[in-house]
Amino acid sequence: MMGLVKKLLFVAMLFSLVLSAGTVLPQARDAMRIFWLQGDPLLMVQFRLSWLPAARYQAAMEQALQEEDVELALSLYQLAQEQGVILDDDLIARLREADRWQARVLRSAGDIWQGLSTGRAGRAEGMAAAVITDLTLLGDLRDLTREGLAWPDHDPLLLALAGTGLGLSALTLGTGGAMVPARAGVSLLKVARKSGRMSRQLGEQLYGLSRDAIDGRAARELGERLGRLELKQLSRAELDELAVAAGRIVRSEATEQLASTGRAVRNIAGHSGTRGVMDSLGRADSVRELARLERLSSGYRSAYRGVLRLLPDAGKGLYRLSLLMASLLLWLGSFLLWCLGVLWTLRGLLRGLYRGVFGRRAG
Repeated sequence: MMGLVKKLLFVAMLFSLVLSAGTVLPQARDAMRIFWLQGDPLLMVQFRLSWLPAARYQAAMEQALQEEDVELALSLYQLAQEQGVILDDDLIARLREADRWQARVLRSAGDIWQGLSTGRAGRAEGMAAAVITDLTLLGDLRDLTREGLAWPDHDPLLLALAGTGLGLSALTLGTGGAMVPARAGVSLLKVARKSGRMSRQLGEQLYGLSRDAIDGRAARELGERLGRLELKQLSRAELDELAVAAGRIVRSEATEQLASTGRAVRNIAGHSGTRGVMDSLGRADSVRELARLERLSSGYRSAYRGVLRLLPDAGKGLYRLSLLMASLLLWLGSFLLWCLGVLWTLRGLLRGLYRGVFGRRAG
């Protein structure tokens, strides 16, 4: 009787090992890769997305449509398709209706003027208008004048961004346009700062960088000089001269850091649009997290905003995600138990084979 029980246990163990292999091995492999690659953001997001139910996608798309953020709803729809998630036909039909070009025109009409006139924006069109204004130098000169005249009650970050932007503009022609990505990214940082779309932690980090890097006297003098000029009547040569002078307001170390951050921001915009940038700047707690989000945007492209809506902490490092860490360790523990089960099963098979062969010989 005991022999029969042992055989049944052995068969049950073998059966369970075969059934669990398809689940345990891929998850344990991903867990080991994530630890080995020190928290690769693309691997971590893919690991977490694989466990999200379809209801999460449905709820996120419903919320995006209620907020009239069709771009986000489309991003979630694309992400659902990439993950093999099946959505309700009614929800898909509502998304297609909301994405008609007439509806897009009505939603975006008023925001373009706001972006052009103030540099503040809520929608993608207004952000684009604000960036275009900055790329003509007028936006940066406007902000530099305002912040320089407000000294010492100014915003050091806006002043540093305006000075850096003008300095990069002066370098753009000399580098054959190589500084354009960083230049556009700095403008997007300014839009986020003015619109309140930048996270408090990232804003404080950049604020601290800017505060001690500005030549206060030069900024105040240039602000007063600009305040006496009619900016729209300046010649191109005079604008370039002012751009060079403004570039000297911010110390080179801060300029390099802001330009590097601007480059990352511009790359995110290239991958996922200006709204993707604003979502990123609202979630990143540091420049380092922004770099992780840049990599995520390059991997998911138009589905990137959907990733941020479903996983708002996607840019954080591995050791700051306690639930993910627990999940990874659980899968590694399951893999260890699976390996012990395999060894126990092999031991039983080898013992049975040994007894079968040598037992018959002894008989």
